[in-house]
Amino acid sequence: MIEQTVIFCGGLGTRLLPLTKKVPKPMVLVDGKPFLYYLILQSKENGIKNFLILCGYKHESIKKYFGDGRKFGVKIKYHYNDPKIETLKRLLDARYLLKESFLLLYCDNYSSLNLHNLTNQKNYTKDKILITLCEKKNGNIELDYKKKIVKKYLFKKKPNSIYVEIGYMILNKNILPKRNNYKNVSFKYFINDFIKKKKVIFYINDTGYLSISDNKRLKITRQFFKKKIVLLDRDGVINYKNPIHYYVRSLEELKINNNFIKKYYKFLKKRKIICITNQAGISTGDLTEKNLSLINKKIILEYKKNKLNIIDFFISKHHFLSPHIDRKPGHGLFLKASKKHKFILDRSIYIGDDLRDIEVSYRAKVKCLYLGKKVINNKLKDKYKFTLINKII
Repeated sequence: MIEQTVIFCGGLGTRLLPLTKKVPKPMVLVDGKPFLYYLILQSKENGIKNFLILCGYKHESIKKYFGDGRKFGVKIKYHYNDPKIETLKRLLDARYLLKESFLLLYCDNYSSLNLHNLTNQKNYTKDKILITLCEKKNGNIELDYKKKIVKKYLFKKKPNSIYVEIGYMILNKNILPKRNNYKNVSFKYFINDFIKKKKVIFYINDTGYLSISDNKRLKITRQFFKKKIVLLDRDGVINYKNPIHYYVRSLEELKINNNFIKKYYKFLKKRKIICITNQAGISTGDLTEKNLSLINKKIILEYKKNKLNIIDFFISKHHFLSPHIDRKPGHGLFLKASKKHKFILDRSIYIGDDLRDIEVSYRAKVKCLYLGKKVINNKLKDKYKFTLINKII
C-alpha cells in the first residue's frame, strides 16, 4: 500500500524565466491553477491523501496556497532546504517525515496515473525501486528486457536510448541509507547505485507525459490541460444495441438513446465528445463500410440537434477474436485519440456499458462510468478502484 506522495519542489526553475522570478516552478499557472495542484489532485484520486513537499526556492508561496492541505481534502507536510541543495539530500534530510512506502514525483512532470496498474508489477519487491518510463527520441535509460530491470542510467541523454525516466517512482523508506554519505548530488545518482545492484525495475507508461520544465513545454502542457473531453462507447450508450443482431447494420436499425442524452446532458454540453467503439461487423461481413459511415453521420446530426458536439469517431474494425491493441479492451484507440486531439487521459471519462469498457479504461488510465448490468465481482472491484466512478458532475 502506498501511503504518501513526496514531491521535489525546491529548484530554481531557471529554464522557466521570467515566470519564476515571482513564483517557484510548481506554482506556475496551468489552466488557472498552480501545476502542483494537479499533481496533488492526481494522487488524491488514486487514494493517496498524505503529502510531503520538499521545498526550497520561494517556498512561502507554496505554503500560503496549499497550507496543511485541509481545504483540498488532504494532509500536507513540508521540508525546507536551501535552493542550492540537490534532490537526493532533500529526500534524505526529510527521512523522518517519510511514510514506509511512497510515490516520488518531480514537480514539473505530469503523466496519466492509475496507481493499481503502476504497482501491480510482478517483479516488484520492497528492496527495489520502481521507476516510470516514457518514450522519447533522446532518452536516458537502457533496459534489460529479459530480466525486466534497468541496465543503465545515462547522465547525458543519447539518441540511441528511446526511454526517459519521468518520476512517478515507488520507493520503500527502508532502502534509503541510514546515514547521508552522499555528496550534494541529484537523486539520479542513488537510482544509478541501485541499477548497479540490479534492483531497479521499470514501468513503461505508453500514455506519454507533459512537462513545464521550460517555456516551450509549458505552452504545450497548457493546451492539453485546457481541453475538456468526454469519451463515449457507441452501441449501448449513444444508441441502443440491436436486440436481434449484435451489430447495428443500417440506418433503419439505428435508435438513438435519448434517455442517456437527457440524463447526462449538462455534463455532455460542456465537453467535446469522442466516440471510441468496436465494430467487428466490418470483419464478419455483417456491416458494410458505407453503412457504418452513414450510421455515424446520422449520430453526429442527432447530437447536433441537441447542441452536443461529437468531434470524432475512433473505430476498431478488427474481428471480435482479434487481440489487436486497437480493439477494446486494448487501449490503442485511446492513445491515438489523446495524441490527435491533445487531451489528458486520466483527466477524462469514458462512458460504457460493457465490462471491456472498464478494462480498457483501466489500461488507458481514464475514469470509467459503467452503465452496464453485469455484476462486478470483489476481485475486479479492487482492481478497478481507481478506474470506476459512480457519478459525473
